[in-house]
Amino acid sequence: MNRIKKWTILIYADGNNEMVDAIYKNMLDCEKIGSNEDVNVVMQIGLINSNKSTDKNNWVGVRRYYMQSPTSFLIQDLDKANMADPNNLYEFIKWGFKNYKAEKYMIVLSDHGSNFIGCMTDLSLNIPYIMGIPEMIEAINSAGKNLGCEIDALVLDMCYMNSVEIVYELAQHDKSTIKSMVTYISHAPYEGLPYDKFVSLVTKYSSIQDLNLFLKHLIEDLNLSLTAYEINHKKLERVKKLFNDFAYSYICSKDSKDQSVTDLIKNAPPESKFYNFIRNINESLSTIIIYSNEDFNGLNKSIEIISKDITSLISFYFKLSFAKDNYWINLLTPDPLATNLLPKNKVNVRPETSSTPVVHYMVPFKGN
Repeated sequence: MNRIKKWTILIYADGNNEMVDAIYKNMLDCEKIGSNEDVNVVMQIGLINSNKSTDKNNWVGVRRYYMQSPTSFLIQDLDKANMADPNNLYEFIKWGFKNYKAEKYMIVLSDHGSNFIGCMTDLSLNIPYIMGIPEMIEAINSAGKNLGCEIDALVLDMCYMNSVEIVYELAQHDKSTIKSMVTYISHAPYEGLPYDKFVSLVTKYSSIQDLNLFLKHLIEDLNLSLTAYEINHKKLERVKKLFNDFAYSYICSKDSKDQSVTDLIKNAPPESKFYNFIRNINESLSTIIIYSNEDFNGLNKSIEIISKDITSLISFYFKLSFAKDNYWINLLTPDPLATNLLPKNKVNVRPETSSTPVVHYMVPFKGN
């Protein structure tokens, strides 16, 4: 177990919510393949209740496993830990780096996603929680930086993570440790990745040294609607500048009130004064795509950008690095100075099983 292997996969699987059955199935699928002489597969899994369809899972709470076939090895029982707490994500990644050395590291986050608002809900405690996006990314980067480990691939096995804002955020921390991010172009399948196939493919291609080629083979063979992005600070700074320039031009234009930003992004005609802005943005974004199972068709087709009024959620958007010193924020709210900012530690989230939003709380990342 102490041998330096080719890959270590750290899977943070949050079943402390209505996705409990799907998350437990993911664990069983991982066990079909398990770790091997080239790949460590480690999982921190939360389950809000036991699975009634099998006698195997008769526990609840949060546990850490070293995945093996046919039965995984229980490393640690964390009882009722909050899977939406970025500090717990940070501790898991640090623990994985320390104990399962490898040439390359992959982190997989599996659960709900809610775009720039957050991800990883936890309903197992006295109040509901959700993990903020900046907090999640800071936790991942801090773990890598503190242990001196680069994260070769961050896999977001969640819906709504395919946005310019999230890709940009991944590159903004001092000396970002994340090299690439893989996520779905549109919705994630409810059951998530096929983890037996996923682990098998990582093992199959584990000898490939070139990360881009490895990701290309992985995405091709998974045959899902996935894209791999290069997390490149310089390239993403150019993308942000282009958005800033576009927004400033739009705001200053006499015709801006007659043209929807969303419509312009999707279908700016060649004669439009904004056509070149959109073309340049799409060209810049295409340079960070490592590989995709679908042709790149630009903004709000292949990668999302928030382009509608989000005044009620603007305090969460303001947390993002993309919002800072960017005229784009002026297109998202009539109150760009945010004189009426809402608290940033709670947000209404509609659970999958309900039509009524429920207040979810956010835990700040403290690090150490």
